[in-house]
Parts: sequence; structure tokens; C-alpha cells
Amino acid sequence: MGLHDEAKNILYNGFEEIMDNYNQTALLLNSCEKAVTYYHSKTSRVAVDTTANIPSEFKLESDIGTVFAKKQLIEQYERRLALKLAKDYLVTTIATLDGLMEELYELVLTHQEPDKTEEQIKRMIRWGETGVPGDLINRLPLLETHSNPKGFMLEDFFNTYEHLRQIRHATVHTKGQLRKRHLSKMQSLEEKMNEKQRESVQQFYAEDKVVLSSLTTFVLRHWCLTFISFLTVAIREATEE
Repeated sequence: MGLHDEAKNILYNGFEEIMDNYNQTALLLNSCEKAVTYYHSKTSRVAVDTTANIPSEFKLESDIGTVFAKKQLIEQYERRLALKLAKDYLVTTIATLDGLMEELYELVLTHQEPDKTEEQIKRMIRWGETGVPGDLINRLPLLETHSNPKGFMLEDFFNTYEHLRQIRHATVHTKGQLRKRHLSKMQSLEEKMNEKQRESVQQFYAEDKVVLSSLTTFVLRHWCLTFISFLTVAIREATEE
């Protein structure tokens, strides 16, 4: 199987994983909406104990159950759970893209350096100018010159990608607090973007705080699927005889 066909399979699997993640997220968001409507309609007293369904053998002697009343349930489903879903979607989606890009880079290395062992190839996989995206572009230079019908090029996608990776890093490691290093990197990336790109990424933060919601989930889904479509066409062109 040629490089393009193998790359196409990697991209298709990535597309499927991202779509599956979105579909599950969308169903959970729908469940939250249904729950909010249900609890708003309840006129009688209602309470949910989060430990009620835990089998007795898995409960601790000192377990303290959390009980949510109607007002608290509405708050959880309407705001806090929606935020958790947006966080989970962001983290999982960027992790999927990271894995996809590393797989593509490994594939190119394997085809272009057949004398290297699998272990040697694995040690070459890294992020940056000596790995993804720098070395990947050097090895498939047509990736750099390809543009989609809207005029976006690989550099444009990677600027957004790296911006989103800063958002993901802050979400996971600093509880959504954007440090100076995050903001400095994001600002330098935004300077390379057109107005539409800047408006898109700026929806993910305000001042020095990450801001996630159902809207950012929809924005991220749209960008990811557009990015994968771009890569599919660009790699086909870059690997054609």
C-alpha cells in the first residue's frame, strides 16, 4: 500500500474518532437539555443522591453522599455539566489530532527512511521544527503550498491548531488559567491570522481565562473536520507521482 493510501486510512480513522466523540458529546448535551426541562417542570420536591446507585460492596464506610435538590440539579445540568462536556470535548479532540499528526509523521518517516528500525523511527517523533510540523513539511513540501478553496494554507491551520493546544494545556494543567507563556504564544499566533481566524480562536478565552461552552464545541468540530479534509487533499497532492 502506498503512502497516500495509508495516510488516507489514518485520516479517515481520525475523522471517525472525532465524529464519534462529537456525537457522544451532542447526545449528552441533549440529555442535559432534557433534564433541565424535566426538573423545571417538577412541582413536587425532588432530590438525587449521587451515591444511591453505587453497589454496597463499592461504598466506603465513611461515604458522604451528595444530594442535589431541584434548584441544584438545574444548575448542574444547565451550566456545570455543559461546561464539563465542553472541556472533555476539547481535551479529547486535541489529543486525537495530536495522535493523528504523529501517525502521519511516523508513516512518512517509515516510507522515506526504510533502513531505520521501528524503535529508531519512534525516537524521531516529536513536536517542533525538527518533527511535527516542521520536518513533516520539509519531507512533503507540497503540503506547504497547498490551499483550500477558501485560500487557507497549512500554516493557517497550524496557527489555529497551536493556539488550541495552548487552550488545551491551560485547561488541563492550570485549571483554565492562561499563564504569561500561554498568552504570549497565543498573541504571536493571532498576529499571523486574518480577522476571521482571530475571531474564531478568541471565542475560547477572555483576558487570562479559558472560556468553554457548547459554542466552542461546535466551533472546534467545524475546524477539525475542515482541517482533516484539507490534509486529505494536500497529502494526496504531495504524494502523487
